[in-house]
Amino acid sequence: MIIRNIEIERFRAFSHVSFALGKRITAISGRNATQKTTVLGMIGQPFTISSKDHPMYGCKTVDGYNFRSQFSEKFKISPIHDKIGEHRWKLILHNGVYKQDSFTVESIARKQSGRPSTLRFWNAESRSKGAGYIQLPVYFLSLSRLFPIGETGKTHTVPSTLTNEELEYCIDNYRTILSIHNIEGKPSVGLEKGTSSRTFAGVSDDTHDIFTNSAGEGNITRIILAVLSFKRLKEQYKKDYRGGILLIDELDATLYGFSQSKLIEYLWEAARDYKIQIVFTTHSPIILQAVNKLQRRERLDKGINLPLYAYDSSIVYLEPQYDEEGKRTIMPKNISTTSELSDVLKDINLSVPLGESKINIYCEDTRAIAFLQYVLKNSLDINLELYMNFIDIDLGWTNYVQLAEKKVPEFRNNIIILDGDVPDKKEYKKKAKTIAEFGNFLFLPLVIEQELFKFLKDHAIFIKFQNFSSRAKNLSYDVCFNHWPLDADKYSTDDFKHWYAQTENALGDQNILFSFWCNENREKIDSFVENFITLFNLLAEKNDVDSLPQIVNDADESEE
Repeated sequence: MIIRNIEIERFRAFSHVSFALGKRITAISGRNATQKTTVLGMIGQPFTISSKDHPMYGCKTVDGYNFRSQFSEKFKISPIHDKIGEHRWKLILHNGVYKQDSFTVESIARKQSGRPSTLRFWNAESRSKGAGYIQLPVYFLSLSRLFPIGETGKTHTVPSTLTNEELEYCIDNYRTILSIHNIEGKPSVGLEKGTSSRTFAGVSDDTHDIFTNSAGEGNITRIILAVLSFKRLKEQYKKDYRGGILLIDELDATLYGFSQSKLIEYLWEAARDYKIQIVFTTHSPIILQAVNKLQRRERLDKGINLPLYAYDSSIVYLEPQYDEEGKRTIMPKNISTTSELSDVLKDINLSVPLGESKINIYCEDTRAIAFLQYVLKNSLDINLELYMNFIDIDLGWTNYVQLAEKKVPEFRNNIIILDGDVPDKKEYKKKAKTIAEFGNFLFLPLVIEQELFKFLKDHAIFIKFQNFSSRAKNLSYDVCFNHWPLDADKYSTDDFKHWYAQTENALGDQNILFSFWCNENREKIDSFVENFITLFNLLAEKNDVDSLPQIVNDADESEE
């Protein structure tokens, strides 16, 4: 949208760090005193509409503010510790936002006649008038600093400028986010300004008015009006409007859990509809999990190998670290996976991580696990350990079915892979409908030992196998089947297992057998992997963990 990355060379506890922003929404989280509000300030500082030649010059937000983030709103400057020249950061911008692809800011002296110089932030590359800002609208909204209207003795009413359409927009979203099913009479949206220049917004109807609105109601109204301010610009200025930045400090302030989730849904859609890059701070696990859910869906659609700034959503965690002398620094890091978010939530609460959230995979034996891991590693360009755990408990297929029938959550919410011959067993017919209803069972495309025995028993296939691998060249047909000269139907399951163990030992690596069979049965493997991804992602959505990326084949890439 507007900002791709921020690189902080120095600013208090930040030193030579960087992180990426989402094109639509970015959640900045961390414990107290990790400079979250300061980061919002650094993001918004270079933006304003101050040029008289700009079409939007003089435009104000719905609640009467200029589209600029005020220095005093976001920076508390210490005359002792904040030294002039000790602050420098760079915003890396998306194409077309500015005449350059970046904008660097540093602290300089603000000279005042007859008074000591004070600190200000300015364009590091130019001191000339007009060089200090990028001409794009920005709005900094601090929900933590809004006052409860009932505690304010002196306020004055701000006349409403909302059209009927805008009023309907506000009320509909207000009711949706707060889950208000009915409003008595004809509602209105009001604004009250206090002597401290703070503003309270609220909805009035036949049963209550702005003065009896809760802080949560007021905050939701302020957010909706902030979005509406950008909506006005987009509709009025059309091509001249190239997007804007909305910064919200403490998004979750005074909101209960349901409204926090609904608010993220609203901001996600508003960012898209009105070209707003929305960045907010939060401590709320509910909000972070809601953003992470958007991340998982987006990575499922777009893939997992794009630059971080190419995604629409982002989570940035500000983590305090200490050197050997106890000096404290803040290290920002982009959070993308559920496992990373789990660690973040533990860190916010200063508790020890207890493990990662993943889908567990169960097979009938260790050889099936090895085959499955081989297939997935060679079909998916990912680190499997980040997404799933392979559990080795060596149970038969009937045991897994019994556990699922008993509604044991572990065996209903994870994937169970049965051998390829299970559907051919007599006992299976009684359980087929039940297994299908469970929805978390899959079948391997083969019975490993038996299928490979039959496969290589064919002389023509065995010759192809010898040419397939240098290790297989040294294994003759007679040696491979020295104890098994008869046709496959003459042997038992134990025979196949003994043959497999001997052949694996002779080759030194069972992956050679896996690789050859998969290469010769590509359609079966592709179908199995596709079904595995589909099932995995259904369970991932259910369990709120990371989904697997879809496979993009060569044909798909060529069409693009």
